[in-house]
Amino acid sequence: MTPVLLVELNRGQLHDVEAPAEFATSEPFSVELRNHGEAVHVHVRADDTLAAAARIDADGNLFVERETTKSVPVGVGPVDDPVTGTLEISTGYGSETRSVEVTVEPESDGDAVDVDETLSKPQRPDPEPATPSLGDRLAGALPGRRVVPVLLLGVVAVAVAAAVANAVRSPAVLVGAGVVVGAVLVAIVALLR
Repeated sequence: MTPVLLVELNRGQLHDVEAPAEFATSEPFSVELRNHGEAVHVHVRADDTLAAAARIDADGNLFVERETTKSVPVGVGPVDDPVTGTLEISTGYGSETRSVEVTVEPESDGDAVDVDETLSKPQRPDPEPATPSLGDRLAGALPGRRVVPVLLLGVVAVAVAAAVANAVRSPAVLVGAGVVVGAVLVAIVALLR
């Protein structure tokens, strides 16, 4: 919701101007000119200091009809430090004037972090992860209980194939022994995956 600076006109007498002494914002706002009496011309002007941070987005000389409210938008530019200046509201061709001290503040970060005393205390380093014992590392490297009998059977098959190929010395038996050795190696690799 847009912040509002409310200005009461003609409440006590003709050309009377009532406004707060000060107003602060970090975003665009509107000056609401609420007329309680006869139609009146109102002049709204920012001094040089305020004009550096805010701009009146309407003609500075406004006509406010009887018993109506007129809104004057005021744009606010980004500032690094608060800027304080004067917004003058006058009626009756300057016979009645009110000055409002307007402060344009830097926009607050939505990502602000609350800081308390616990940040001033040194943090304990994270404990180093416990290194596994030699038994745990060997158990992870060795195959499981169901794999051991299959491995032993594969070793026996390779030994028998090598012994037969060595005893017979025939090219056909040698090829058959190579097929057995290859099949056992493929089975071992598949089993250990």
